[in-house]
Amino acid sequence: MRRGGGIFTHKALRWLVFIYLAVILYCESFCYIVIPWTPSWRLGVLEIVYPHLRLHDWGSSATDSRKTLRILFVADPQIQGLENEPAGLLGALTRWDADRYLSKTYLRTVQHVHPHLIVFLGDLLDEGSITTNEETYDAYARRFHGIFPSGNAKVVYVPGDNDIGGEGEAITADKVERFRQHFQSDASGFWDSSTRLVEASGLVKPTVLTPEGNATKRTHTIFFSHVPFLQSFLDQDMKQVIEELKPNLIISAHDHKASAAQRPYPDHSSSGTLPSHLSDFTVFELSSNPAAMQEVVVPTCSYRMGVPRMGYGVAIVDLTTNRLFYTVLWLPPRYPHLYIEGAATIILVACFVFVLIAKQILSNSRKIKVRFNV
Repeated sequence: MRRGGGIFTHKALRWLVFIYLAVILYCESFCYIVIPWTPSWRLGVLEIVYPHLRLHDWGSSATDSRKTLRILFVADPQIQGLENEPAGLLGALTRWDADRYLSKTYLRTVQHVHPHLIVFLGDLLDEGSITTNEETYDAYARRFHGIFPSGNAKVVYVPGDNDIGGEGEAITADKVERFRQHFQSDASGFWDSSTRLVEASGLVKPTVLTPEGNATKRTHTIFFSHVPFLQSFLDQDMKQVIEELKPNLIISAHDHKASAAQRPYPDHSSSGTLPSHLSDFTVFELSSNPAAMQEVVVPTCSYRMGVPRMGYGVAIVDLTTNRLFYTVLWLPPRYPHLYIEGAATIILVACFVFVLIAKQILSNSRKIKVRFNV
């Protein structure tokens, strides 16, 4: 092809390669770097309304005032196993990409929030309940802890149906014990005596995570569950637990989509449940005698769950006013980025092939022209 001639010049191809590399760089790296500057992550707006929260100083010594309790919620990460993924290299690639997405978004979220407490709301493993080989289960657990290190934060692991059974699979004592051995919750020495935290997964017996201490100091109770309470039928045992502990707020998962609901006490029927509006920043009043049971469902953080929006839930408990501020930190999409990368690759390859064919045609036409001239 002559310089300066033809449809695609060498300069145009260089620009095409540059654009292609920029697309790949954004989809694979830069989109994770910029997420703290996306609208849903700009939590500093709360500082304007509630200056004492000092959210811009989350990583500084201002957090030692212990006037706020920051909780990060991780819902349904469901890291992929060996059985339900393709065999060979393709399966290894899909697991690697899903793990990489979870790791990158989780680390950016932890750096942004600096949580005192990290709560994993169940379905930690995709094949936890059905895995019978102990070495395989150990490998899954090690992968999980490599993706989601807790650092200096306290951590709570709530079992889900994919971890111990419960949705078409039997819940057994062995499954529960294995889960507890590999995923040990630690809320001991928790400095906030006014907040009672309860693991009530909806699958196993509820557990009070924080020491009871002085009951007169208790002002509010928060349940951590995998199965949503207000969208399901409550058995007699769970009704009794709710009556005894009267949770101000239930944080659950399982549905993979963000939602909120409330039900007045002492109504336990699902027909009494009313959907609530979940805005960018939802404020919950934490009274010692709540009039209604409120629930927030945290969306999944894994793009493999097939939902269009993934995110991490963040709660900030203001211990001076007994209010809880909740928001979702939405994550960049993954499937659209993979489609864009695939389309960009096809276009780039097609352009190179077109140029090669065009060069060959021009070369052949010159040879024919030379023959005719002779």
